Amino acid sequence: MLAPTISDGIGAANALIDVCVRLKEHFSDFRPETQSVAINFADRTCEISFRVSIPGGWRKRQRKIAVPAHEGFAITKMFDTAFNQHRHEWRRAGTEYVLDANKLPSSETYLVTMEGQVDRDALKQLVYIKPAANRVTGENVDRYWLESSIRNLRMLESIYTDLEIDDVNFGVDVIIGKVFIPAAPLEISAQAKTVGSAFRAASDMDEQEWINSMQSYGAQSRTHPDYDEVPFARLVSRLTAREVVEEYVTVDRPYRLGTVRTPEHRHGAVPQCITINAATKLTLRSPAAKGYLRFNKKEYVERLRSEFKALK
Repeated sequence: MLAPTISDGIGAANALIDVCVRLKEHFSDFRPETQSVAINFADRTCEISFRVSIPGGWRKRQRKIAVPAHEGFAITKMFDTAFNQHRHEWRRAGTEYVLDANKLPSSETYLVTMEGQVDRDALKQLVYIKPAANRVTGENVDRYWLESSIRNLRMLESIYTDLEIDDVNFGVDVIIGKVFIPAAPLEISAQAKTVGSAFRAASDMDEQEWINSMQSYGAQSRTHPDYDEVPFARLVSRLTAREVVEEYVTVDRPYRLGTVRTPEHRHGAVPQCITINAATKLTLRSPAAKGYLRFNKKEYVERLRSEFKALK
């Protein structure tokens, strides 16, 4: 029941405030107050809730409750003070949402929730995210700095009782190529590098380089006939899978680990990096989140060496 998107181009904070003000005006006959906003940053969904008062006397005089339909948002829920959901759905009638007033329960106070979607660019203006490009390299651990915060906080605090933005996520490119090949036995790493050169030559359409790589690969195969690239490729795939990688990645609270993704297209037998998502929730009470994502590369290299030894 969600309409496509909304973006009125007057700045993300002002746009969100403008939407809430206009939605609130639709319920002006019912003294709307205490609005809350919940946004999911990842899928751009937005919930806006109002507490409204509908006196019993008003219901007796009126046959229906009608509010204008706001572009991009739809009424999806209605609860009374006992947290019972009103099961008579609002129905769309032209430019309005209509509810039969006579079917309302005895409660005079209700919580009405409307849902819609927020434009992706508006979300980026609403939330500051520092690119996680700075890597602090250590002997045992690589660290990636994470930082995010709600923009225009004072303005938003003056309007909303409650605002939360969940799944504020980072895509952190964790470097693994530099630790993967050196951890392999010499005969395996040499042939893996040759295979990587062949991949790059084919991608760059460099025929001579591809021929050279294949000749080197043939020579190495004769020197080390026990090497088989198929088990090696399977091992690479397994050791770069989420269930393995996340054993060696930690993240400071309030962040949490999300998806782990390897490149769909890569040059060489081993991906140079894997993308790890870290996510957090921002609220008016906790408007900023900072911390490190850590890759425990020493322990990861030890795992690689153990696996390579078994492969050999």
